[in-house]
Amino acid sequence: MPRLLVINPNTSERVSNSIDALARDEAGGRAEIRTVTAAFGFRYISSRAAVAIAAHAVLDAAARAMAEGYEPDAIILGCFGDPGLDALVEMTGLPVIGFAEAGLLAAAGEEGSFIVATKGLVWCEMLGELAHKLGLSSRVAGIYSIEQAGDDAGGIAEYLAERTRETGASRVVLGGAGLIPALPKVIAVSPVPVLDPHRAGIRKAITLAKVGSHTAPDSQDGETTGLSPALAKAFASRPLRPLRAAGSA
Repeated sequence: MPRLLVINPNTSERVSNSIDALARDEAGGRAEIRTVTAAFGFRYISSRAAVAIAAHAVLDAAARAMAEGYEPDAIILGCFGDPGLDALVEMTGLPVIGFAEAGLLAAAGEEGSFIVATKGLVWCEMLGELAHKLGLSSRVAGIYSIEQAGDDAGGIAEYLAERTRETGASRVVLGGAGLIPALPKVIAVSPVPVLDPHRAGIRKAITLAKVGSHTAPDSQDGETTGLSPALAKAFASRPLRPLRAAGSA
């Protein structure tokens, strides 16, 4: 059975519990799940400074989990913004799946344009940058913060429906770890299709974990100062974990 390490980049255990429950539900027994929470940083990531700190925190969380003996086949970044994704791939050599990247790519796999929605204007800016990086800017009809829509599922659904009518988009990617509990209700009442990027990310992680697409971690010079013991060790001794043959359990 493939093993997934799910990292919550913020420090909220409540959010970690929500992500863990969703991951286990979506996996349906097809994967072993271990969810860990960032040891430092912000309870809610809402600025570029917080994202930068979260990127450090996810590297540290991965190093700690592996130093304790957990050997994942893939890593999931439990944040609709994917802080530290490329660095985590570089450090571990493992498939790393971010909620945002998985959601955008899943939406782009269907016909027509789509809109992206989350909470927070800064996140909207960063999601636009991610869409550009992925070559999807022409497919994204708009990126919106739902803060003005309130917390009611019906209000959020109607707000998003209005944005799709304005832009001609055929569907919505609605993401944010804090929105996970509300998403089923929004999807149920929405007059337009709403894609759950968190579940898309978990499905993708299971697929990649089963393939066993490990690569050798990139080399580092090994000299660090002030890092946690686990993270310092990760950069001092390569590879971080034993590479297993593709398809091994």
